[in-house]
Amino acid sequence: MESKDDDYWNDSANKSFNFDEDDVAVLDIGTNNKRSLFGDDNPSEANYSQVQSELPLHTLISDENLELILQEQSRTEMTIPKGITLEEEVKLLRKKIQEFNYAPSAESVVRKLILGKPCSLEMFRSMAEKEQLLDEAIASGSGNAILKVTLFLDRTLKKKLFYTLLQTRPEAVYHFVNYLSLRLKVTECTDLLVFLGRHHEASLLQFSIFVCSTSNLDIKRQRLKKIYSDYFSQPGANSFYAQLVANYINLLEYQTAELLSSGGRSKVVAIQDKSVLETLNYVCGKYKWGDTSLQSNDNPFKLAENHQVSQAQFEWIALNERAKQQAWLDFDHIFERKAFLNLKQKSFKINIPIDRTILRLHSLHAPDPVLNTFLAKVEDPQRRLALARKVHSKHGIVDALVLLKDRTELESYRDTLDPGTEERLYAENALKSLNNKWKSDAMKLIK
Repeated sequence: MESKDDDYWNDSANKSFNFDEDDVAVLDIGTNNKRSLFGDDNPSEANYSQVQSELPLHTLISDENLELILQEQSRTEMTIPKGITLEEEVKLLRKKIQEFNYAPSAESVVRKLILGKPCSLEMFRSMAEKEQLLDEAIASGSGNAILKVTLFLDRTLKKKLFYTLLQTRPEAVYHFVNYLSLRLKVTECTDLLVFLGRHHEASLLQFSIFVCSTSNLDIKRQRLKKIYSDYFSQPGANSFYAQLVANYINLLEYQTAELLSSGGRSKVVAIQDKSVLETLNYVCGKYKWGDTSLQSNDNPFKLAENHQVSQAQFEWIALNERAKQQAWLDFDHIFERKAFLNLKQKSFKINIPIDRTILRLHSLHAPDPVLNTFLAKVEDPQRRLALARKVHSKHGIVDALVLLKDRTELESYRDTLDPGTEERLYAENALKSLNNKWKSDAMKLIK
């Protein structure tokens, strides 16, 4: 006869607490009145189906891992059933002991690692078994399984054997380097990547970035110098990656030196541990434009050259910084270049889009002569006219209409200008010169 306790657990009317239920707890008030503990926040079935359609299952888990989960759920853990004979029980126990003493299949162990089930890797003793286990973890695509197997191999193999095993398995190297980087194990990571050689220089560069995750510039500089000395300065290292690390060390040293020499000024504090472009913006504000004697990072041209800043990036940074300071005369030093054949002759050269430059200068309240200088570099008259109108450059509009030889439009625009103003006089002179040119052209045609 079943007890009352058995009736309770077998009765479907009594529901046990389940952490996996989607419904929130419900408070009973009276007999027919139920209120949600969280008001109307319960998701309806319609909403649930809508979320499912917006986020397909395959985006959360791969088809292979889903198949493993389904297979694992269809299995039952081996238990010793009641009522079996002593001989059958001995057979089951012997099977259990064999599983603990001998390595199971790599596939079954990786499956448990993916599902988060407890399992031991210590049964994989031979080199061949360990190699097979690592390959199975890599084939699964599970980063968690790859890292657990890699850490097991690191713990149970000699360093040379372990590194040799990783040499042809970049997936394991990637996860292991991330693990070491997050724990700032500089020496271990450097030793590994130096052993692996040039095929993993990108991982070493990635590690260099990871070890710099500290706000202390001195510590960061020391770590980078060690990595550079141990690997990047050695023969056979990739020159491109070596230059990147060397440039970053150089930038940190410049920022630190500026902080020490300035006594902690706010502008200098603001560039500490910042990018090359932010540092370039600071240098543009500090530099005395026209002084070409400086051959250090205090010269913005030299700083840009040392850190491979493109000409367009340099011009945009310098233009914005000088424009904000209303230092319009410095534009001559930014955009003028000495001619190749005649060093005394200079030419205007710009590498950033001229349209964007003109609009930016207008937003920074550049005076009309500055706008006209850049408008004059727009070769298409129609495009120049459109830009001049957009930035309200009166001289620019007149010049564009002269290029278009649009006398009627020029006369109409002149009449909109206030009499006696410099702009009105400029438009009238332009109209006269245009009339004289037309007369001259007409005389040529008659002859």
